[in-house]
Amino acid sequence: MATPKRRALPQRKLRKKPVQPEKSHDQAVIQTDVLEITNLEQYIRFIEGETNLEYVLFRGQGADWPLLPKLSRVKIRGENALATERAMLEDFKRLAKPHITRIPGNDWEWLAMAQHHGMATRLLDWTSNPLAALWFTVSQPAGSEYGVVYVLFVNQKAFLKPEELCKLDPFKETATKVYHPEISTIRIQCQSGWFTTQQLDKRTGNLVPFNKTSAFKKDIIKIKVPASSFSDIRFQLDRLGVNRFSLFQDLDGIAAYAEWSHTMLTDETEKNDVVAKSRKL
Repeated sequence: MATPKRRALPQRKLRKKPVQPEKSHDQAVIQTDVLEITNLEQYIRFIEGETNLEYVLFRGQGADWPLLPKLSRVKIRGENALATERAMLEDFKRLAKPHITRIPGNDWEWLAMAQHHGMATRLLDWTSNPLAALWFTVSQPAGSEYGVVYVLFVNQKAFLKPEELCKLDPFKETATKVYHPEISTIRIQCQSGWFTTQQLDKRTGNLVPFNKTSAFKKDIIKIKVPASSFSDIRFQLDRLGVNRFSLFQDLDGIAAYAEWSHTMLTDETEKNDVVAKSRKL
């Protein structure tokens, strides 16, 4: 069988010309490793001016939590989180098959599917769509002083190659990998989904926060978004068609979007409501 070619990045991948060609990527990270934006215009200006490499991924968080997957944030039954993850996936496989039309071809694909349906795994969600990442940051009222968008500049050498998917056991892999999954669910497609795996600390048996991984910690920029800006940016994104309906194109997403269109979250005001009334579902 011929080795499949790696799929090209989605249309939204960024190939911007550097604003200052003489400035190296390392210099840019050192100078701008923590930024702050208060509106969508500032964010787009940063995207256009600084994310000038071919492979750039984004992750939005409503608060500045450690870059750890859900598996490291849930309380498990038992002592070994990684063994628990394997058991959860076996249960998911057994119970999910009647509900899916295409059976995943390997455990990497099964993990991606389970992750996008809410199960705790070792995978950390990223997207190649910078606006989607920003929406995930501001989609709900802030629980702290600010939310964040992480920007990851990826070396292609870190990609999990298609021919490796059937050879590498995700439950034995200890190195950090960048994984572009097959489009097995509509959510992965709508959200331009990518994943990273975590480095395993062999001494403690715990997963290492992604921004502490030696291979990537110099290639990450953190953008802070103040809580006071969440509602305005949320409505700005909605006017550009980035919202729960466009990112979750299923009945759950439709129901949540219809509800939001006729109600207000706790951080929204009458000013936002005027903007909302101009929108047609």
